[in-house]
Amino acid sequence: MNYTLKNYDALLRVVRECDDYWADVGILDAIAFLEAFSDEEWIMLQDLLAERPRLWQRSCAETLSEVTNQTRSFDLLLRLMQEGVDEVTIAALDSINALACYGLDISGQATQLRSAIAKARSNAGAAVSRILDTLSRQL
Repeated sequence: MNYTLKNYDALLRVVRECDDYWADVGILDAIAFLEAFSDEEWIMLQDLLAERPRLWQRSCAETLSEVTNQTRSFDLLLRLMQEGVDEVTIAALDSINALACYGLDISGQATQLRSAIAKARSNAGAAVSRILDTLSRQL
């Protein structure tokens, strides 16, 4: 594992539920690591996704909407969405929504996204429903 990916992975491994440090500082550090990724590290990150715990996956999804390499981010978010864990799927959909708001064309995956949105709606509260509504309108 390369240096930058090791640091990103290590940072996400220490994230805890309701972690103020993560929300205020850690997420920015994680995004900086992603911005420095080589092509090889992006591929290696994709391989790590299924091996990592739910909170790591959710934290990863939260960082991917802020990276300039939107195509790589989108591909990873689609993969995270398939992990089948509700909170990971919702975090991935939220980040995909952000990427779409930034101008990324997500229409090529509309069927897959609509299916994930429908599944996420079954347990969605008001805030998540608004995110899902916004994403639905962008498809």
